[in-house]
Amino acid sequence: MAEVAPYVLRYWETEFPALSEGKEKGGARLYTARDVQIIARIRQLLYDEGFTVAGAKKRLDAEILEGRFDDSGKASASVARPATVAEVKLSPPPTPPAAVVPPQRDPKPAPVNVAQPASFPERKAVIKELKEIVRRLEKPRKG
Repeated sequence: MAEVAPYVLRYWETEFPALSEGKEKGGARLYTARDVQIIARIRQLLYDEGFTVAGAKKRLDAEILEGRFDDSGKASASVARPATVAEVKLSPPPTPPAAVVPPQRDPKPAPVNVAQPASFPERKAVIKELKEIVRRLEKPRKG
């Protein structure tokens, strides 16, 4: 259902107070329909939207305050029953994304026109030095 490994659920129970509400420590892990919705949202925030745990906590708390996970207008309590850990579809944690390769730079950047201050006596010398640096950088390396 939530495609989350059991150890991840246990960790989330320690980090997200909304998951541990009304549960006895050391008791069987029974999840209500609301808990399953919250687990799915936590998974979405962390894995799909790239939130940190702290950021996901803040977002989830705000959504709970808005009443996003309230059962009003949903199936009655007699229909909804708690789900056990065994009933929640378990899967290994997602693999990290592949290494990102930075884009290649153009060999010759486009010239930039910058307004020069009126008095800059060393300007010619600086330009000459910069041209020398560019010439050396463009020169192929030996060995």
